[in-house]
Amino acid sequence: MFKYVEITNDNIELASKIQLKIFPGESAYIHYKDAIKSNLEYYKYYLVYENDTIVGITGLYSHENINDTNSIWLGWFGVLKEFRNKGYGRHILLDTINMATILAEKYPIRYFRLYTSEKDNITAVHLYRKIMDIEEKYNNPDDVNYDNNCIIFSKALSENPITYWNNRFMNLKEIIAQQELSNIEVFK
Repeated sequence: MFKYVEITNDNIELASKIQLKIFPGESAYIHYKDAIKSNLEYYKYYLVYENDTIVGITGLYSHENINDTNSIWLGWFGVLKEFRNKGYGRHILLDTINMATILAEKYPIRYFRLYTSEKDNITAVHLYRKIMDIEEKYNNPDDVNYDNNCIIFSKALSENPITYWNNRFMNLKEIIAQQELSNIEVFK
């Protein structure tokens, strides 16, 4: 149903415009650039098309050592406003989990994880509660926690027993700092 087109130097400006429509004021440009530069199979972002129409974005990444965390994270996942409440988000999320499952055949990835703000992403949180295996609060005292509204959802890939993240440091401070640099670059 959907076509996933990797974000590259050729379409990064288009991807950034789409991402800004989904997340106004939050630029992923530097994250996209880092993924392109890394050329890692498990660090990629995608424009999502239905036929020739862009409907959203999604991505997978791991800033931690996969051997240590056995985790891959959902990144910059969203659906354009005009395509919401039609099942697109659910379908794209399930396809992204399937991408992670395929990567788990090559890499020591056991868990698909995502973090979000419980307060700011109510609709997405409802979707995550239906699809993901577990939910936990993230309140690491050394990191950003979105005013105690940060939650992590995890899903086991294949037959792996599910484990909690248990407040391990995620370095959201650095991720947000990169985003702020990206905002400066995009909004100047």
